[in-house]
Amino acid sequence: MNPIARLGVGVFDPHQSGGACAGCSPKIKRTATPTLPIAKAEDMLAPIKLNTATESEYCTYARATKHNEIWWYFNGLARIPGFSKPFVDGAGSWWYAVKPGFAWPVNFFASPASQAAGFWRQPLLGWQFRTDDAVANSKVWMNVIHDLAGFDISRVDPDKRRAVRKGLKGLNLVPLNPSDVGVAAEACEVWNSHVARTGWNTAMSIERFAATWRELRDWPGTTIIGARDQQSGLLCSWLIARVIDDVVYVDTLASHTERLENRPNDAIVYATLFSAASQSVAKAHYSLKSSNESLERFKASMGFECFGFPARLVLRWPVGSLLRAFKPQLYQRLRGELNWARTVAIGSTAAEIA
Repeated sequence: MNPIARLGVGVFDPHQSGGACAGCSPKIKRTATPTLPIAKAEDMLAPIKLNTATESEYCTYARATKHNEIWWYFNGLARIPGFSKPFVDGAGSWWYAVKPGFAWPVNFFASPASQAAGFWRQPLLGWQFRTDDAVANSKVWMNVIHDLAGFDISRVDPDKRRAVRKGLKGLNLVPLNPSDVGVAAEACEVWNSHVARTGWNTAMSIERFAATWRELRDWPGTTIIGARDQQSGLLCSWLIARVIDDVVYVDTLASHTERLENRPNDAIVYATLFSAASQSVAKAHYSLKSSNESLERFKASMGFECFGFPARLVLRWPVGSLLRAFKPQLYQRLRGELNWARTVAIGSTAAEIA
């Protein structure tokens, strides 16, 4: 037995005492390396500069276009070319035909100053405008954001944030030049793929598509945002945004059926709203409430609220009676009644979502 152990004295161990022993390298004192926070995709998104216009600037240009309706997505739905061209009433308020013979104010967030001054002399079957609850006889249900200030990822539904982040990481979101022939050809391919997948709207020839897009280049308040795959460079989706006064409108959104992996729809709508908020645009509008439940869920997940604007519906005699008798669902739709959903929406939605 070790004589030192017999005396009850512990054996000296240089490793335990912090000392050095022969054959061992001296210990190096290590300090913890601070962990840097990982940048989130939404924090690295640079706002996209959106073109802006007054209502008068936007509508004056729309009246002069040869190949476009007031909203781009109307182009494939219009049975009467030029039916939607905006016009001014007797008090200077701007209106347009949402359907042939039926007019709305361009800005539904505010009551027209004139409440349709001089409309009885217009060749219209009817019109509808926002008004006070006390005199309203209908509601118009639209997907809106009333306060866009400070819009960020926290305003997106928690279950949708992962999809938005995936898109921001895997895509390049950039403004597109609609007068570029090559860009128009790419965008036309995306559009026709979108139409074939959703069954909504109408496919276009490259010639017609390019003609409509050339006019978008100089249209006040108009910006086209494209989502390109970071690896391949292919155009996955595009969105036409209109900023008129203090409102950003999602006019048309289209995506390629075979390029949805990186969630381009989620990313491009988020980028549009985020960019508009960075320019102090106050409100957002994403078309009427439609009967497509999945589309309505998508809009809600991106922060939109389906809001019923109190409105005044005016129909010339005998239009109201004829609609009640022969098109009751359409009449319910015009009045904004809760059981209109089976009817096809007037001014159908600007996009179908995958």
